[in-house]
Amino acid sequence: MRMYKILATLFLGGISFGGFSQSLLVTDPDQDQANPLDCSVFNNGSVTNFFDSGNNTAPYGPNENETIVICPDLVNGSKVSLAFATNAGYMWDVDGSDTVYVYDGPNTSAPLLGAINSVTHPNGATFQASFANNSSGCLTVVFVSDGAVEGDGWDANVTCGNPPQPFEAHMVAYINGDIAGGNDMSPVDTGYVDVCQGDSIMFVATPVFPYDSAITGTGYDQQNNHDNEWAFSDGTTAQGDTVWFVPGAAQGYLVTLTTSDHFPQSEIIIAKIRVSTTPSFASCAPLSDTICLGSATGLVGGVGVQDTAGVDPTQSSIIIGGSYAGLTYLPDGSGQVYTTDVNISGYPIGTQISSAADIVSMCVTMEHSFLGDLEMTLECPNGTTVTIFNSYSGGGELVPGGFNGGGTFLGEAFDNNIGNPGIGWEYCFYDGAPSGAWATGYPTVPVTNPPSPSNGNSIPAGDYEPEQTFGAFAGCPINGSWTITVQDNLGIDDGYIFEWGIVFDPNLNPNNETYAPTIVSGDWVSHPDIITNTDTAVVVVPSDTGDNFYTFAVTDDFGCYYDTTIMVHTVLGAEIMPNASACDNMFQVTGTSSLAGGTWFEVNGAGVASFSPSAANDNPNISVTESGLYLFAYVDNQCQDTLYVAIDFIPDPEATLLDTLICEGDVYTMDATNPSSTYQWFLNGVPIVGATNSTYGAVVEGMYMVAVQNQCNAVNASAEVETDPCVLVVPNVFTPNNDGVNDVFEVTGIEIYIDPNLEVYNRWGQLVYKSEQYDNTWDGRDMNGNELTDGTYYYLLNATRPFTLEEKKFQGTVNIFRKY
Repeated sequence: MRMYKILATLFLGGISFGGFSQSLLVTDPDQDQANPLDCSVFNNGSVTNFFDSGNNTAPYGPNENETIVICPDLVNGSKVSLAFATNAGYMWDVDGSDTVYVYDGPNTSAPLLGAINSVTHPNGATFQASFANNSSGCLTVVFVSDGAVEGDGWDANVTCGNPPQPFEAHMVAYINGDIAGGNDMSPVDTGYVDVCQGDSIMFVATPVFPYDSAITGTGYDQQNNHDNEWAFSDGTTAQGDTVWFVPGAAQGYLVTLTTSDHFPQSEIIIAKIRVSTTPSFASCAPLSDTICLGSATGLVGGVGVQDTAGVDPTQSSIIIGGSYAGLTYLPDGSGQVYTTDVNISGYPIGTQISSAADIVSMCVTMEHSFLGDLEMTLECPNGTTVTIFNSYSGGGELVPGGFNGGGTFLGEAFDNNIGNPGIGWEYCFYDGAPSGAWATGYPTVPVTNPPSPSNGNSIPAGDYEPEQTFGAFAGCPINGSWTITVQDNLGIDDGYIFEWGIVFDPNLNPNNETYAPTIVSGDWVSHPDIITNTDTAVVVVPSDTGDNFYTFAVTDDFGCYYDTTIMVHTVLGAEIMPNASACDNMFQVTGTSSLAGGTWFEVNGAGVASFSPSAANDNPNISVTESGLYLFAYVDNQCQDTLYVAIDFIPDPEATLLDTLICEGDVYTMDATNPSSTYQWFLNGVPIVGATNSTYGAVVEGMYMVAVQNQCNAVNASAEVETDPCVLVVPNVFTPNNDGVNDVFEVTGIEIYIDPNLEVYNRWGQLVYKSEQYDNTWDGRDMNGNELTDGTYYYLLNATRPFTLEEKKFQGTVNIFRKY
């Protein structure tokens, strides 16, 4: 292994690396913030310039404990990157008992990025100072070896530069430019802007650049060097921080904002515009459009699902799918795994891939400086994975095997491995693509400088087959997260995925999202003819003959106002009596007047009504089969108007009281409830003062009566109430010797109680007698008819108190003596 390091040194010594003239040992003094790296020198990620204590010529030693802080100069670079690798020119041989620690900051108090050796990371690893936790851009490296076994060490790379600075894309919307009213998009950035027909919308891009050079003092200027591109689904496009959009129809629109800095990197956010649709007032109408003067009719509007007037839903086209918003950096690999995903939603629940043809294409725009170490897979929402391409065939690969793509580029890549992006080319993959799969033999085209960043040969942009068929996704749901995974297995190369997306067969879904504004309020515009108003339904009595007009107005949840006008024509017509009540299920109609007669009919009621001599008589006698409230209508032949009257057929009162026995101290509540009646209670024929409710609670013996009366009849009911002490006396001895005296276990008062249950046990706790309905007949025999011996027995007596149904429990001892 030492010979390998010497040969590597000799090989590298014969190469010129444009301006590279320095290297670092782990034992060197700190390149800390007071003495940082010169990032104009440490700017080549393709060379080895960071070594263990053996300095590229010897192994590291035992019992080493070395720490070096490596910081960027913050002028030519803002972040330090560190790559340990095993491929040509690199060395990585750190024994499993020794460890390299890398910290994200200028000291060992910073977060630990990794603790590695050749056992934990056989291909090495890469590290970069983070943006979120490390404003210094420094990395701190600690190397610890024990005294047991030493490896040959490492030939690694350290670089510093200005990698892509993360930023956040945001936008706000102001309907009709009303900035004072606040952002009209909900939820923010990617929600809905709901507008009325004729409204305009002012969209404003408000990206946030937390790592801009004006804030951090290093890196590059994003705030003054970024572009905002707007695209609307009607084909309209615009550029700039602020744009205006005027919807041309009552439908839905997509608005896509792409914010790009000059690195370049992009963030994409998509919002939706919904234009309020005109509600249908087709069912908003009068119950009668022609009525007689002085008559009433109902006008019906609608604002809910149960109402007669609804809102016609208007479908708006929503593109389903999307592309990755922003860069995915693929730094030096050594077995590193990188992922980026797209969340698909909007397809009908349960929609699945059935064949490879359901995926029209999976396209990725990327660049990378060394195809030979790359592997890429695509994972669908249920976890099924398909290999897109697999070039690497070394150990620890993501997918076994590989076609050894060598030093071929993807896109126009920078080959200096310092994090600068090259030019991405779009590669699309689908079954049956004309170029076949890369694994079956891939063409290359030369890329030279200028215009390309680095000399090399690249696979042309175009259409290719995945190494595995997309048919393997059969049964996978479309809705959910689709993930690209890339494993970079060797060092001295990097790249970027700029964006990617999936296009599905349009026959799987019409790509539409439907919406329908909800009517949140509706009412009739004030009019003197309106006599009752329940928001959506009113009753009007026109004051003049001829045409009368009434307006119903609604507001939807977009805040948009709509109205319609309803006409009622009034003519002179009939008159009928007012609402009335009747007894004995009969009523004689009086007072009907009409020019040409009319017809009576029952609208609704508790039973069936009949008219005598006929329903065509203006003043018939009405009989009903059941008491209750009925609504009748009279249709005037002259006006063809319908007049309504309510008649309440009052039933005769009814009353029933039951004789009962209660225990002294209990209350017996008697109920004589009847609708619309009066009450008077009596005890032994004498009115009870104040007892005028429908119920009365009896506590003493006597004959109770209630008199119930309504406007049609009166009825009485009575009941006798008896009381009893309800006291049980249980004997403690009886003499079953057939002398006719005290021969049975007699419990005084038991006959008043309900379901008396008796159990008798001997002194050993054995049940000797049981009765579910005890009737004072136990004569000292057991359940088999055998006489029990004289002595003491234990009894349990359970009985239910009458009327209140309170359960009582009695227990004690009883003695049997036959000799007395």
